[in-house]
Parts: sequence; structure tokens; C-alpha cells
Amino acid sequence: MICASFALAIFLAWPFVFGSDTKVMPSAVEARDAVKAAVAAVPAVHVIPEAVAAPAPAVQAKPESCYKRFQREVKQCREGNSSAACKLGAADHWDMCEATGFWPS
Repeated sequence: MICASFALAIFLAWPFVFGSDTKVMPSAVEARDAVKAAVAAVPAVHVIPEAVAAPAPAVQAKPESCYKRFQREVKQCREGNSSAACKLGAADHWDMCEATGFWPS
């Protein structure tokens, strides 16, 4: 910590101790001239007209909610030993859907 503090002090005090150029900041006239020269160097900008957007479909289907998809997946699970695993997998997918907004594949 002492080393870091010492290094920071040297970094901040170096310009004061060993002198810095007194002409660091340009005058207002010099700055204005530099800006004018920079603006003059920029090439002309050609504006590309916007593309015409395709008309939106009149009726958009509402996406299926995560819970509705979960119910549909559970109904597809068959009876037997794999039924519990299927329902558990559907519950995991439901949780991921609630978190991300997308049903995992």
C-alpha cells in the first residue's frame, strides 16, 4: 500500500517538480483555428434515404405463455415410469421459460 501511494504521489507531482511546458493550453484563437481546420478536413456527408418499411401484418398471433406451454407439455407425458421424469423436465423448461422468456428446445 505504501508503494502504491508513493508511486501515485510521484505520478501526480512529476509535472510540478520537473516542470511542464507553460504553453500546455492553447489560447482561444488557436483552439478556434484548430477546430475550423478539423471541420474543413471532414468530407461531405451524403445522406442515404430511409428504406420503406414493409407494412406490418394486420393481426399478430399472441405468443403462448410459459404456463400454457407447460400444461400442454405435461398433458403429452405418458403414464408409467418415465411420466415423472417427463413432468420434471417440463417443470425445468417452464422455469427456464419464466427466466428467459423463451421455451428451451
